[in-house]
Amino acid sequence: MSLFLEALKLSMDEALPGPTSENGDSLVKVKEEDPTWEQMCSFQESSCDTRELCRLRFRQFCYQEVTGPREALAQLQELCHQWLRPETHSKEEILELLVLEQFLTILPKELQARVQACHLESRKDVVTMLENLQKDTGDPGQQTSLKMEEEAIQALVAEERPPWSLAHRSPCRNSAQEKVTNISPVAEEVVTKDALFNAKQETSEELQHSAEASGIPSRDCVPQPLCCTSVHTDKTVAHLNTLKDRHPGDLWAQMHISSLEYAAGDMMRKGRKKDKARVSELLQGLAFSGDSDVEEDNKLEAYHAQKKLRLSNVPEKNWTKRDIKPNFPSWLALDSGLLNLKNEKLNPVELFELFFDDEVFNLIVNETNNYASQKNVNLEVTVQEVRCVFGILLLSGFVRRPRRGMYWEISDADQNLVRDAIRRDRFELIFSYLHFADNSHLDQKDKFTKLRPLIKQMNRNFLLYAPLEEYYYFDKTMCECFDSDQFLNGKPIRIGYKIWCGTTTQGYLVWFEPYQEESMVTVDKDLDLGLGGNLVMHFADVLLERGQYPYHLCFDSFFTSVKLVSALKKKGVRATGTIRENRTEKCPLMNVEHMRKMKKGYFDFRVEENEEVILCRWHGDGIISLCSNAVGIEPASELSCSDEEEIHQIAQPSIVKLYGECREGVSKMDQIISKYRVRVRNKKWYSVLVSYIIDVAMNNAWQLHRTCNPGTSLDLLDFRKYVAHFYLEHNANPSD
Repeated sequence: MSLFLEALKLSMDEALPGPTSENGDSLVKVKEEDPTWEQMCSFQESSCDTRELCRLRFRQFCYQEVTGPREALAQLQELCHQWLRPETHSKEEILELLVLEQFLTILPKELQARVQACHLESRKDVVTMLENLQKDTGDPGQQTSLKMEEEAIQALVAEERPPWSLAHRSPCRNSAQEKVTNISPVAEEVVTKDALFNAKQETSEELQHSAEASGIPSRDCVPQPLCCTSVHTDKTVAHLNTLKDRHPGDLWAQMHISSLEYAAGDMMRKGRKKDKARVSELLQGLAFSGDSDVEEDNKLEAYHAQKKLRLSNVPEKNWTKRDIKPNFPSWLALDSGLLNLKNEKLNPVELFELFFDDEVFNLIVNETNNYASQKNVNLEVTVQEVRCVFGILLLSGFVRRPRRGMYWEISDADQNLVRDAIRRDRFELIFSYLHFADNSHLDQKDKFTKLRPLIKQMNRNFLLYAPLEEYYYFDKTMCECFDSDQFLNGKPIRIGYKIWCGTTTQGYLVWFEPYQEESMVTVDKDLDLGLGGNLVMHFADVLLERGQYPYHLCFDSFFTSVKLVSALKKKGVRATGTIRENRTEKCPLMNVEHMRKMKKGYFDFRVEENEEVILCRWHGDGIISLCSNAVGIEPASELSCSDEEEIHQIAQPSIVKLYGECREGVSKMDQIISKYRVRVRNKKWYSVLVSYIIDVAMNNAWQLHRTCNPGTSLDLLDFRKYVAHFYLEHNANPSD
């Protein structure tokens, strides 16, 4: 309430100048009798200008005007109260003001000039005036647009509310038929002798001519000028006139500049120096805002033109109802690398060190010591000690403790191994400085630059020893981390770091890449496949590094498009995936709603004649749409399906059967990793990713172990325990 009284005092002080005291403060005289008509008119005119000033100062408030956040928030709150006056006005009145202000902002420039020139105060008057203008111009299309705008305002403001100004309307104003007056009363006073006064006079004349041209009658209402003692510098005056010369026909810009002149005055009688310094900042922002808007408009037009050109160059699809006729060669590749592994008969540790080899361990040792030296710590960690650390991390997957310090406290067989291998303080010191990249050579564009050397090395080793198979599945998975803001629905772990990965059908990870906004994957930009398509193309290139074999990639609807499947075909790679309705390239398949009414087993399909790509929609447990360049309908198979306690056979196209067999690759990998994942972590944000890479390497090593020893393989727990115990037993430091 005190803020409102202060604002009222300031408004009265400006509207009714009277005698001043010795210290120069104005005195407000309160009279019991009713004010005269001229005094009421002058007071309300000044109050309107005061509110406009408060609105401008609120909208253009700058953080640099105050000394801290608390003062900035207090100043904004004060300006907002002086503008909206919630102490005396209801929520509906404030809503009326905000809605109409936004409505005036979205109007075309020429309509903005007309409305601003009429100085209307309610949405009804504004809409009525705009409709009258459209009737005069005879533009039915624009008139329809204005009616839609009126309906939008009526939806936001459901009932008739007080005028936009939130104060009593001046009796000298007659709705939409009133004389155009300037927003700022400073326009009536002589700030300088020549330049600025002439510019303001021209602005007022332009506004008056605009009102006369629109056929709006006027009534004279003479406002009382305010007494202002502040004088603009010559530089500021020249800047104002320059801006007005730049926009000779833009009435809204000129009125805005006049309001800035008024805001630079001594209206609030405090912060004079800040106001004078603020004028140049506001004017500079206004001077360049128009240029930036033009640049944005040009960029948007260029984007739409480029997109339209791309669409015009794409030939129309020719869909025909027939089965696909693929021309890929048969799969005849022989996996010589896997045969060599079978002959070598490697133990679990040797299989694990196919991925965490000596080069990786040396990388970890060198970067850890380098990071410790940068922190002025003489660590001198060795490969032997790093293997001990890895042994404890692997052990934490199947021997769990509430705190990692308990691995040295409780006495049992596994804990004795830990205590004999490395001291707890030494482990904590090494684990806290564990590093994988040089901090002095980081790529700031790469979010995972601290792990990039390790990721590259692991991807190289994963691909080198991957089983050479025909079918691969590409999908996304999650690395558990509750501090991450990434979310993936439909996965066992939904919060963490999203990871793109390509696996075999059994769950061997061939390639992975953590998700980030600026993808580090590089592909041909001319293909315009989007993020998902670019990732699949990159994975296809990774596989083709092993040889030009006719691999078959499967992926879900996030990645699939007709353009992607066609691009993979040109690379000699077969592809099959589920596809979304908006990516079917206008293929005339039976719509989903109609197909739901058909019996289970019904399907519809089309082939694109130019690309030889098939789209198939099948009704099984649900409606599924698939796209492929290598497999079609035949040979169709029979599938058992239960419906209302009856089991019967339904038709299943070949494309549906193949996708169902290949889609479990990533899910199998997630299931294996989740059983005995590393539980020990440090405070570094990438610690969970390091643990994930260790678990993935263990999964891949176990996959190779099962393939090389089909009848005598160890289960996952025994395999992991073998590696952990080996590192703890054979890398113990006798000096500890």
